[in-house]
Amino acid sequence: MIIRKEHALALLNAKASEEKGAACQITVNMNQEPYNELEFQNLLEQGTSPVEYTLTYWGRNLVYLMEEMIKEGLIKHPSEWDDRFRWIGSEVIAMLDASIRSGGLTGEEVFPYLKERGFAQETHEEKKGWIKEINKYGKAVYEIYQNAKPRLEISKDLANYIASMPVGPAETKMLPEHGRFPILLESMRLISFSVPKSDVYTLSGLGQAVQKVVQTMTPSLETVINEDYMYSLVKILDHGIESLSTQEREVLEELSFINDKGDILPAGEALLEVYHLLKERSYRPVKTFNLETLDEELLIGIEKVWEKNKENPEIVPTTEEIIHYLMEKPLKEYKHLISFYGRMINQALGYQKKEELKKKWAELFTIEELFKHFWEKGNQWYEKLYDTVQESLYSLEAFGLIKAEIEEKTGKTVYKLTENGKKVLKDIKEKGVREITATGVKAITITKTEYGAPNYSWYQEAVNEHLVGGGYPTKSGLLYEYLAYNTERIPHVSRFELMVLHKIPEYGMFLEELFKEFDETLKEEVQYAVNKLEARNILDVLPNDGIVLTEAGKLIKKALAGVPEGIANPINPIIVRVLKAIKEVGNLYVKEKRVRILPKNWEEAIRKSGLDKETFEKEIAVARLAGFIGKTSIHESGLDVLKAYELINQ
Repeated sequence: MIIRKEHALALLNAKASEEKGAACQITVNMNQEPYNELEFQNLLEQGTSPVEYTLTYWGRNLVYLMEEMIKEGLIKHPSEWDDRFRWIGSEVIAMLDASIRSGGLTGEEVFPYLKERGFAQETHEEKKGWIKEINKYGKAVYEIYQNAKPRLEISKDLANYIASMPVGPAETKMLPEHGRFPILLESMRLISFSVPKSDVYTLSGLGQAVQKVVQTMTPSLETVINEDYMYSLVKILDHGIESLSTQEREVLEELSFINDKGDILPAGEALLEVYHLLKERSYRPVKTFNLETLDEELLIGIEKVWEKNKENPEIVPTTEEIIHYLMEKPLKEYKHLISFYGRMINQALGYQKKEELKKKWAELFTIEELFKHFWEKGNQWYEKLYDTVQESLYSLEAFGLIKAEIEEKTGKTVYKLTENGKKVLKDIKEKGVREITATGVKAITITKTEYGAPNYSWYQEAVNEHLVGGGYPTKSGLLYEYLAYNTERIPHVSRFELMVLHKIPEYGMFLEELFKEFDETLKEEVQYAVNKLEARNILDVLPNDGIVLTEAGKLIKKALAGVPEGIANPINPIIVRVLKAIKEVGNLYVKEKRVRILPKNWEEAIRKSGLDKETFEKEIAVARLAGFIGKTSIHESGLDVLKAYELINQ
């Protein structure tokens, strides 16, 4: 949906004509294009002739709303607007949507942009003080958008434009100029612009589906896509090729939607996907992915240790052996880990030590020396290094990149790369070790939604991480987009992430408010924790910087409500495997909301977990500390973790 000055004036003109008892007639001197675009938006409809337009139900609602807002002094009359002012656009709908999902709160970032359009206000509440929220007009516009179904019709010229344009995300200045085509695309909801200033564009989920059609069809007619063609294809699916008239069949054949036998061709399959999106509006949710530099270094290390195993079968990638690999290389080869270790040290020892790290990095020679410098007392350095590596291994398994299992020859718990892990390792070898942030990956995954485009900062991260370039997702970008939707996730929450999660309500909090809950020196650490939690499908960060817990996130927060913040990794993939194994061999008591296990079944639970007995018992101890299990049963909180496990993979 797009309403600029010319569209607003056209709506007012149509209303004025309606009040005179006549349709709005386009004269030779008038610009017809805004009227055509409003007709595509289902705000105007053609009258008895091509030059007559009348308001639709939703168009009438919008013009009445506009007049009331002018009367209330919330906006100026459209005649006073700048020609390029976007009163309503895809970025405005995205801001309204994010505010509604944030409990009606706009947040600081988008408030001035919504207020400028008359859609937001500041109100005072006794306990909360001044709050920034969307008003009734913003909610009404959002309702109109949701209900005014656009009409889709693609001409041959527009199809050529769509077929050749970069899909995005890309800076808006890269958008090919071609008359009013971009406005026409937005009228049909085929293109989206970023919050809050439209700096970035992308073809929307529907737009990408249309692009796939025009790139595979034969655009031989003046109109290459319309809803009649879609209905003809649906008739074939429902009633067979015999249900089509000769003319319908000839048109579909000429455009390469079907062959001469009536079989649906790739272009026809793509058009059916357009039909599905247009009618059902069933877009995939926004998911993302995340890797830190240590995670990537450990993937390299696991492969290296398995290579050593070929020469010496006694060497296998246990946690201890992976640590040994890290300590073998000189510190100067780990420059990419400075930021990671800085954040870790800041969480544990404070900001001054984080600053000290920058100086010591050049002086020290090995990882061992580094950890000994900061944790020299009582041999704590190795314990801290072990915990650091173990947390990263948990994270890798939580994202389905490695799997812990018992090695038959040694009986030890070892780590193996999954198929997805091998794909990531290949990307690391090609592009180098670098952070893959949740926001960078989200810059790609948000483009498949109805009106989402990445914020400019998200887009910049994607560019810096080699995920986007030249107006298209790169090979790496497509890989991490694939992983966001196709890797099995297992719940994982670290010690610091637990501290962050404890501060976050179900909705209504914004990033800046979350940062203020911690010392200002921990802002970077909090941001990284949010990155991980979002990539694990525990929370969503919206385009207005609002934070919303997912359904899985609500269950995990509930399960962790009473867990002390000193426990390292209170939820991790190994604990989840233990809980799952106990549930499989135990008996569910519905009224008590717990699963009981008989003493004789413990050995079977260990076998089902795929872990050695020592590892199993160690994780049982952590699970008891966290309150997930008792002596002989899984508690409700443990069952909540398992339910969250199901939800994060849906």
